[in-house]
Amino acid sequence: MGKQSTFVSSREASRFARSALVLAALFTGALLFAAGPAVAEDPHQQTDSHHQTEQVAHEAQGHEAQDGHGQDAHGEDAHGEAMAHGEGDEHAGEHHGSTPHLKNLVAVIGEQLPHSTASKLEEFVDPIFAAVIIILLCVFFISVSRNLKARNPGRLQMLAELLVGGLYGLVRSIIGPTARRYVPFLGTLFIFIWLNNLFGMVPGMHAATSAFNTTTFALGIMTFFFVQFWAIRLNGIGGYLHHMAGSPKTALDWGFVVLMFPLHLLGELIKPISLGLRLFGNIFGEDTLVATMVILGYLIVKPLAGDAAAYLPGVPLQLPFYFLGLLSSTIQALVFTLLATVYIALWLPHDDHGHHEHGEEAHGH
Repeated sequence: MGKQSTFVSSREASRFARSALVLAALFTGALLFAAGPAVAEDPHQQTDSHHQTEQVAHEAQGHEAQDGHGQDAHGEDAHGEAMAHGEGDEHAGEHHGSTPHLKNLVAVIGEQLPHSTASKLEEFVDPIFAAVIIILLCVFFISVSRNLKARNPGRLQMLAELLVGGLYGLVRSIIGPTARRYVPFLGTLFIFIWLNNLFGMVPGMHAATSAFNTTTFALGIMTFFFVQFWAIRLNGIGGYLHHMAGSPKTALDWGFVVLMFPLHLLGELIKPISLGLRLFGNIFGEDTLVATMVILGYLIVKPLAGDAAAYLPGVPLQLPFYFLGLLSSTIQALVFTLLATVYIALWLPHDDHGHHEHGEEAHGH
């Protein structure tokens, strides 16, 4: 009894230590995120500093052109520099606008580089962090696949089996027995979006899914082509066009083909845009909310600390939104995957009776 109680107490102590470590990590992240100007950028201040830098460079280059080439050359160079200055202002407004954002490692590295190189690097910030997620996923699943064990599986294998098994069960409950052919794409889609969403909550990282034109729209287009490929392969060209026409059977149904076909075609073309906009809007709003809370926390400390405020953490007002972000990141990845699964299920070649049987089988499972 004494040994058993000692074992139980040690196990409880270990659980308590892990819980304390998790809480310490959360509060450490909160302090890092609350470091004010160290990780948060006020768009107005940054735009003003950018304008001042461009103005100084413009004046310096104008004087050099006047001294070296005369008044005519100065006029041409000044005109070119004015155009470049205008393009720079437009570029800065496009990137910063009026939305606060958190600094990431790419932005920190860009501060050490020339302005032209930093601006180019900033344009690729979303593909860079998306590539990091892809590399991490490849390393994880390759390492798991090389150490598969039927007996006594390791923790990584159990985690992978739990994740893949859960995704397969989810897809099967919607599509039916043929779900196995779609799980690799849909499962990868869920894990990629989920990890990208969570990456935005890590200090120094960035959620690539907070950008529409570079990430979420690409995911929607990729899902669109995947669905259309299987729709044509399973139904054939004739069946595909028949489904697009609303599956007419009676003479009245055929009379509405002229109306239904354009509507179904428009609906298919809108789906990738709606998928991308939904994911982008939620993750972008979440990141903006956290950045706003960081700046507000810093502004509370700034009047009290004076000049020392730049070296002190602000009030961690964004801490409650971490838990909301964890929930929202998971839900948005799940919604995107579920909608893609439903789009596939709508194109499956079965009649109402077959669909009912699939539904009963899925319900039984």
